[in-house]
Amino acid sequence: MTEAKKDPFVRIAKRNDISLKKKIEIKVVCVLGAVLLSIIFIWIVSGKNPLPAVNYIFQGTFKNSIKIWSALQEMVILLAIALALTPAFKMRFWNIGAQGQILMGALMTAVCMIYFKNLPNLAIIAISLVLSILGGALYGFIPAFFKAKFNTNETLFTLMMNYIAVLIVTIFTKMWRGAASSLGQINFTTKLGWLYTIANNQVIVPFICVSVLVISTYVYLKKTKHGYEIEVVGESVNTARYTGINVKKVIMRTVALSGALCGAIGFFYVAGIDHTLTEATSGSYGFTAIIVAWLSHLNPFLMIFFSFLVVFLNKGGKNLSDSSYSPNLNEYSCEFIVFLIIISILLSEFFTSYRLIFRNSKPKDSSPLHHSLTSNLLTKEDKING
Repeated sequence: MTEAKKDPFVRIAKRNDISLKKKIEIKVVCVLGAVLLSIIFIWIVSGKNPLPAVNYIFQGTFKNSIKIWSALQEMVILLAIALALTPAFKMRFWNIGAQGQILMGALMTAVCMIYFKNLPNLAIIAISLVLSILGGALYGFIPAFFKAKFNTNETLFTLMMNYIAVLIVTIFTKMWRGAASSLGQINFTTKLGWLYTIANNQVIVPFICVSVLVISTYVYLKKTKHGYEIEVVGESVNTARYTGINVKKVIMRTVALSGALCGAIGFFYVAGIDHTLTEATSGSYGFTAIIVAWLSHLNPFLMIFFSFLVVFLNKGGKNLSDSSYSPNLNEYSCEFIVFLIIISILLSEFFTSYRLIFRNSKPKDSSPLHHSLTSNLLTKEDKING
């Protein structure tokens, strides 16, 4: 008879029920642990009192009105991209192509601003918005079509399409700028195609739009037939087919919607924020927004908090590295501090859903029925192994 196999030293078990109080305790412990580790890290690297460093981190966002509006602008962009990705992610279509879809929308806007100069300003803005939405939708539709028809890997497909978008934008910007070192701001003197501002502030209009988008996304996913179909397809494709849902249509429609929203973000980049186009127009926000979406469990309202948190940490870290606090705290040191905070939040999410069971720990359920069932299972296992 073979020896009974030892249980692993530690195993992971899903928590079936956890109280709100326990969830809060886990999250607080994880975040406070990350803050403590960050303070210790700053103290070790700088050799100074770490408390002034915390002040520099807060000043990165709240030092003056300029920094506050700058942080709000970045938060709006990050939140908008996270919201755009949400329908596809809800369907378990891993759209990693937000950067490319934004670039396509931005390119369409730049085309309108450069080639439609004979039209009125309002017409240029309206056409730019429509074409940017269509451009982003088409760029999202392509991988969705291949996923629906040929079951291709959407993660790789959308990721590769980012690089194609970068090359397309690079070709156009080199053609437009000619011998100049950069494209510069499009229509700088005439401001044709530039989005209207409120109180001479270019953040307010995008802020209003993304506020409407938060509510619209929630209503669309929770209160409409399309939202129901997205959720069913995400839970089980077979169940969706059994209930009569056209899965291929839902996939193509939903990812095209995500691409359309990303294209609209590209419009705001060129017409409302930068007024120019480069291959780095969307930066790394397309990937950072994925973190925001998952930290919030695809909840549009929670995305507001996590978008702010990510921007706050990034700006605070950059301000700390640019300060005269310590030459040893460079950009990479500050990125490590941001990493500690983000990983602590991810760990808190893990421990609210799962628990670790060690080999010598007592079972949670010590009732006679539990022991009887366990004994029966062990006896059957011994018979099979014997």
